[in-house]
Amino acid sequence: MGNDRYDAVVVGAGPAGSAAAISLAQNNLSVALIERGEKPGSKNMFGGSLSRKPAAEVIPEFWKEAPLERAIVTEELWLMDKTSAVKTGFTGLEFNKSPYNKFSVIRNRFDPWLADQAVKAGAYLMTSTLVEDLVYEKTGLLNKKVSGVELDSGEIIHADVVLLAEGASAALTQEAGLRDEIKPSSLFLYVKEELGLPAETIESRFNLEPGEGANIGMLGYPVSGIIGKGGIWTNQESISIIVGGYLNQITNKGVSPYQLLSRFKEHPLINRLIEGAESIAYKAHTIPKGGYKNLPQLYGDGVLVAGDAAMMITGRRGADLAMLTGLYAAEIIAQARAAQDYSSKILKGYEKRIKNSFFMENIKDRKNRKKYYQNHSDADFLLTKATNDAAYRFFKVGLQSKNDKMKKIKKDFFNMQSTDKIVSDLYHGLRNWGDF
Repeated sequence: MGNDRYDAVVVGAGPAGSAAAISLAQNNLSVALIERGEKPGSKNMFGGSLSRKPAAEVIPEFWKEAPLERAIVTEELWLMDKTSAVKTGFTGLEFNKSPYNKFSVIRNRFDPWLADQAVKAGAYLMTSTLVEDLVYEKTGLLNKKVSGVELDSGEIIHADVVLLAEGASAALTQEAGLRDEIKPSSLFLYVKEELGLPAETIESRFNLEPGEGANIGMLGYPVSGIIGKGGIWTNQESISIIVGGYLNQITNKGVSPYQLLSRFKEHPLINRLIEGAESIAYKAHTIPKGGYKNLPQLYGDGVLVAGDAAMMITGRRGADLAMLTGLYAAEIIAQARAAQDYSSKILKGYEKRIKNSFFMENIKDRKNRKKYYQNHSDADFLLTKATNDAAYRFFKVGLQSKNDKMKKIKKDFFNMQSTDKIVSDLYHGLRNWGDF
C-alpha cells in the first residue's frame, strides 16, 4: 500500500523512470514510481531496439530474463526511390552470441518487466495515475524547492526529490521552469504499426536464423517532401514498421501520418517484406528532436529531469540513453540523501555527469544538422533520388563504354543542383545517416 511521503518520487515508468527507481530502491531509498498509463509501456512506442551495454549498467545480464524479441545481427540503411533502393549495411553473426550487441524490443512487453524489477527492488508502482502539478515548499524569502507532486485525485505525495521522466511533452518540466514550451519544429511525429508474421517467414525474408534480427533504416521515398525517415525492425513473430518526420512540416504541409504509413507500406520493396502480415497494433508518438541548443536545464531545487523530457535522443538511440540518464539521476539522488541536501548545489552534479557522457558528445556533434535540414528540407530526397537514378544507369546493360556511362552519370548528378549545395548536402547527409 502506498504512503504520502517518500524519499523520491519518479514521474513516468518508461525506461528512464524505471531504471532510476531500480537504482534508488537498491540504495535503500523509499521511492514511488508513478505511471499515467494502465500499465508501463501502454502509452509508449519506439522502433525499436535496445542496446545491450547501456541497459546492462542498470540490470547486469538482463537478457537472460527480460522479454526481448531478437538479437540484432543485421543493420542496413536504404536510400529509396519509387521502385528501387541503394543499400548499405553490415551483418555480424558474432552479435548473436552472449553478451550480444542489441535486441529488438516491444515496449508494452519490456516496460512492464522493467518496472517490475523496480517493484522487486522495493519501489512502489502506481499506474493509471496522473501527476497534475508539482508541490513546493519555501526555502527562504524568495526561494522554493520542489517537495512532492499533486495527483489528479487531489492527493499530495511528499518527497525530498522528484525525478521527471514524463516523456516528450514534459508539461511538469516546463512548469518547473527547466525548459520553455517545446516547439513543433523540435518534435518528431512517428507512426508505427506492428504486423504479425510467423517466425519462419520473417527469417526467410530477412535472411536470418532463429533468434537473429534485422534493423533497416530508410531515407527518401518514405517521407519525400518532409524531413523524416522510415524503418523496419524484426521481432520474434512480428515486424515493427515506423515512419515519421518533423511535426511542424507534417502540419504545415497537411500530411496525414496514416497516409505516410500507408504510402510506405505500398512501396514494392516494403510490400514484399510484409506481404500476408496481419495488423496487430497501431500507434503514434512524438519524440523530442530539439538538439543540443534546445536542451533543458536538467536540475533544480528538489527536481531532476531524465529521458525524453530531457531530450536525451541521438539518432536511433533513445531507450538505452534514457536508462542511463535515469541511472545517473538516481546516483546523484543517493548522494543528496547522504548529504541531506536536495538543493541545486548537490543536484547539479547530475548535469555535469550528463554533459561528460559519450552520448552528449554525440548530441553536440549533431547541433548544426537540425538547422541545415530545416533550411534544406529537400536534401535527403534529392540525394536519394540522384543515387537511385545513378544506380539504375550504372547497372543497366547498354551499348556504352564504361567510361562514357560514368561520364553521363557524373554529368546528370551535377546538373541536379548547384555544386555547392551538392557538396553541402553530401556532407550533412553522410554525417546524419551515420546515426542509422
